[in-house]
Amino acid sequence: MNRSTMHDPLHQPCPPFGTLLGAKQTGAAHLRRALPCQDALCWHWQSDAQASSLLLAIADGHGGSHYDRSDQGAHLAVQTAIALLRECHTAFPHPRQLLNTLQSDFARLLRRRWRQAVLQHHANLEEAPPPSEEAPLLRRYGATLLTVLMQEELVFAGQIGDGKLLRIPADGPPHEPLPADPNLLGSETHSLCSEGAERVWQSAVWYRQQEETLLFCTDGLSDSFVSPEEFHRFASSLPPLLTEQGSQTIAQHLPNWLDRYSHEGSGDDMTLLLLHPMLPKGV
Repeated sequence: MNRSTMHDPLHQPCPPFGTLLGAKQTGAAHLRRALPCQDALCWHWQSDAQASSLLLAIADGHGGSHYDRSDQGAHLAVQTAIALLRECHTAFPHPRQLLNTLQSDFARLLRRRWRQAVLQHHANLEEAPPPSEEAPLLRRYGATLLTVLMQEELVFAGQIGDGKLLRIPADGPPHEPLPADPNLLGSETHSLCSEGAERVWQSAVWYRQQEETLLFCTDGLSDSFVSPEEFHRFASSLPPLLTEQGSQTIAQHLPNWLDRYSHEGSGDDMTLLLLHPMLPKGV
């Protein structure tokens, strides 16, 4: 299964990994200015007798006058990432070989294919060849990206930019396997549109913990909290709610939650994905 655009809440059992739920909402500031949502997401789940995998990608277009096509850049980013992850997963069925390839080659291949997708999108719109200077054109599509490939034993995560990924254990504080770059100040972020973007790509690998909840979000949500500690407290509150109220109920609440956080917080677009280890009854 694969989704690249979504405003309705997502609720999808993905055995053996758990239940995937989420929502994407246009930010309050963008609604006031009649601007499109700059966030994008894409996912793919596969389970058969041979192997199971879950691929996730979220992206956040930069917005603003210099990045006037960044909503499209974000969509191209998640589509490119999922397609490339699927190719790698098919070409390298052995987990260790796959992870070695992802850590050594994925960022370079991703940047190259995203660039090609941007140039093709421009050509389709303009019906003209790309400009001699690519950098200004690529900047118009600038976006961040967070992506995950999950197997039954191992998890690979990669990121460029300021999205958040949290591992939330059943009993303990959340952990960020991809911490923020300490060299960036304020709202600065790395971007797929930057020359040499692959050099600032972050990645992490860990053994999958069956009782662990994973949270993925764009920075519109995390920036709506007064501190990282408050954001982590919010994240820690979610697994008990999912267990007590059920993932279907929580999924229906997510759009309203994101609307409220955007209006009371950052005003930015928001995307939130949760992977909870419990599956609905009967699955």
